[in-house]
Amino acid sequence: MLIKDFYKLIDLSSDGSGIVATLKLNPEHKVYKGHFPNHPVVPGVIQLQIVKELLEQSLGKNLFMGNIQRVKYLKPVVPTNTSQLVFTIIIKETDEQKIGSNVSIGLKDSIFTKAKIEFTII
Repeated sequence: MLIKDFYKLIDLSSDGSGIVATLKLNPEHKVYKGHFPNHPVVPGVIQLQIVKELLEQSLGKNLFMGNIQRVKYLKPVVPTNTSQLVFTIIIKETDEQKIGSNVSIGLKDSIFTKAKIEFTII
């Protein structure tokens, strides 16, 4: 985990074509003192880093986030209002060196972030 104690993994499941992970955010983490004081928001770059970490854990491979084809931040993730998030990662293409993914970050009927990212196996 790149950022210690930022989240706790509650559940991680994989069916070969995708990953679904539920995690609990730590709303008291020091990141929020800078992003933003009195109005904490989960930084977009941290959301993408979590995607990378979940894929690495599930696939047992080290990855480099090589090509972010699209990211849409639809709603801010406020850790004091949304303590749990569900990351749904669909693996779209795989070859010996690349893994394509479609990502959705949300909770129940709310989607906060959608992305299409290609990773390189290192």
